[in-house]
Amino acid sequence: MSQYSLNIKNNRITLMTGYGRGMKYGAFGDVVIGITIWPEHGVFKGRVSIEENYLDFARRGAYGGFLTRGGLEEEPEYRPDLFNHEYYMGFGIAVLQTSGNVSIENNIIRNINARGIAVTGNLPSADVKIRHNTVISDLYGSYPFSSPEAGAGILAQSAWGFPSPGFNVEIEENTIKLDRLNYCGIIALGPVMDREGAGKLKGGMIRNNRIRLKEGYEGIHVRKCDDFEVADNKISGKAYYGIRVSGRRKPGEIDLSALNNLVEDNDMSGLDVKGPDEYSDNHADGRMFAGSPRGSATAHVWLDSNSGENVVKLRKGETVIDEGEDNRISFS
Repeated sequence: MSQYSLNIKNNRITLMTGYGRGMKYGAFGDVVIGITIWPEHGVFKGRVSIEENYLDFARRGAYGGFLTRGGLEEEPEYRPDLFNHEYYMGFGIAVLQTSGNVSIENNIIRNINARGIAVTGNLPSADVKIRHNTVISDLYGSYPFSSPEAGAGILAQSAWGFPSPGFNVEIEENTIKLDRLNYCGIIALGPVMDREGAGKLKGGMIRNNRIRLKEGYEGIHVRKCDDFEVADNKISGKAYYGIRVSGRRKPGEIDLSALNNLVEDNDMSGLDVKGPDEYSDNHADGRMFAGSPRGSATAHVWLDSNSGENVVKLRKGETVIDEGEDNRISFS
């Protein structure tokens, strides 16, 4: 057991706005991060605890948190020009390159526009628990790193800046409320690259979370991950998809399809699934939106063509799009 530990507790970090702050991050734009574990060289090998902190990146609300673009921000096709400092990317808590136990619990994170909590590129020995946090935002999303979602409440990713084989992550009993368009509640994501040494997230858990989206993209997305349990979550509000399971296949050594995930006992009775519209029809490419003979298709659950052998248990009246191989769908 490592002799090192790091505890970050009971801090209050507030900004009137995130504009003009943070670090310049090359072609990705300006980044504001409240709390980060990111060793400049090597890996942090000790225990990490980030608990009971309060972060608010736009405490003046709409006046401090967002400069209007004359209504462009309400257009789903609009993307802010991050490189030219038109907007910034706000992260509440970001943890990278750790190898031990990581606990992120009982934090309140308000008015982020990129990621409320992000854990990325940790070593296989890392055991990450994200529990009892509250993420609330009424800022327009920044679409960080050219992502299709405007922002996310919680994101876990195996590898981003360098090849990493994945780590264990459990995301439980968090409350997420995101009021602007095209946000996602929770994302579990495999590697952004397929180089040697990169691997999927496997065997993780997304349970008992409460997600409310006002004009959202998707509630929970499990992408390029295997053997995840997505259970007992409550997803409400309005979004194109409640839960998505997706992958990617391309020539190469790494299989990035989504396999053997379990989706069951999720409450989507309060979710209004947005019907196909001009935006979804324009992006019915099988990755952003499911295709149909008339354009796009939306549903409570979407399993894409690169999913396989997943088990999905739905409630009567819920809808599903199954484009994968040997997925098992049942209704109760």
